[in-house]
Amino acid sequence: IVFKHGDISWLPQLAAQAGWPPKTWRRLGQIILHESGGCESRRGGDIVDKDCKVIDHDGSNHASDSGLLQINGVNYNLSRNKWAAVCLAKIACTQEPLLDALTNLRAGLVLYKIAGFSPWTVPEGGW
Repeated sequence: IVFKHGDISWLPQLAAQAGWPPKTWRRLGQIILHESGGCESRRGGDIVDKDCKVIDHDGSNHASDSGLLQINGVNYNLSRNKWAAVCLAKIACTQEPLLDALTNLRAGLVLYKIAGFSPWTVPEGGW
């Protein structure tokens, strides 16, 4: 898969592989586009070009936000949260694995099973 900013044509294949139910894919795609633009290794604050290459940083302090779904450090880092669900589910306890698309989608599914889409606040009517 070649990741391009704004392109999530790969979503059905990877979402299915990660275990996401097909009924969630539309909303999942909206969230991915909003959070990372579809760039698998994007970290919080990264500014990327059309090929998902980091070209700058916006100056924010969201560096723990990781990958497609911008999974936050409180969800994977036990030193920040002893109940870090992604780590406790044995998916990732550090950021690096979450910069892989499939691992990120699996981590996101853990959060979805706990709280639906609420970890990603979606405004009424979508983005």
